[in-house]
Amino acid sequence: MRNMGEFISEATGERCKIMVRERNYILKAYRRRLLKYNEVVARKLPLGSGAVESLIRQVVNLRMKGNSKFWLQNNAEIMLHLRCQWIAKSWDNFCDSIFKFFIKPQTG
Repeated sequence: MRNMGEFISEATGERCKIMVRERNYILKAYRRRLLKYNEVVARKLPLGSGAVESLIRQVVNLRMKGNSKFWLQNNAEIMLHLRCQWIAKSWDNFCDSIFKFFIKPQTG
């Protein structure tokens, strides 16, 4: 952030607009106290994207991609949603909500 002004002053056109927009986004988040780096560091939590990238590799790439695996986009999104429900240990609640929505008591 310290050098952003210098980078922006050297940029032109669309690149300059993008850099200003991103800088303003980060500054706004910082001012609203949404970025709590000190807290993250104190708790010794990861700051980078490595944990998310690793999770994507495990949940998506290893489960959804591979030899002889082919997914249409809509089907892949549904399978990812189901996988997330399973991992979050909310499978039973998820199934209950589907049954309540689709299976309506008969009146008469």
